[in-house]
Amino acid sequence: MTKSEETDASQAEIDARVRHDIAQHGWHLVLVPPEEPGPGWAHTLGLIETFDHPELIVFGIDLQVLATLLNHLGEAVRLGRRFEAGRDEQGLIEERVLAFRVVAPKWRAPFLGNAAWHYQREDFPVLQCFWPDPAGAFPWQPGADPEWKGDQPLLYEDSTQQALS
Repeated sequence: MTKSEETDASQAEIDARVRHDIAQHGWHLVLVPPEEPGPGWAHTLGLIETFDHPELIVFGIDLQVLATLLNHLGEAVRLGRRFEAGRDEQGLIEERVLAFRVVAPKWRAPFLGNAAWHYQREDFPVLQCFWPDPAGAFPWQPGADPEWKGDQPLLYEDSTQQALS
């Protein structure tokens, strides 16, 4: 088998796994481990086609926590909950408030390349889920813990400097 044939075979296997997960559960999770100096992230794939709901992306250090959160949010979507940009949500995990923002188009391919490949386009809707620091501040709010803020890039910003700072 040539290198190209091996790549085609592995991509076919990945595509089959993604399609199976979407058919079985309603979505597939993509987990991207952290690399210094940045955090890891996870995103859904399939919420659009299964529930006509934007895909979801969340950043952090612990991929298991991110996977659990996204699966919990996916279950909420399955039960009819609709997440919207600019609306804070309570009662989803513990006593924390979560916030959602629309991911700017320029960040979809770099952070959701698997979804762009799956949908064969980059103009699909995506919401970034944010969690507050221990004092209750979100990364864009004054006084937000700098370490907490560094783990959640602001992908609703078009400016690279603002989004990744």
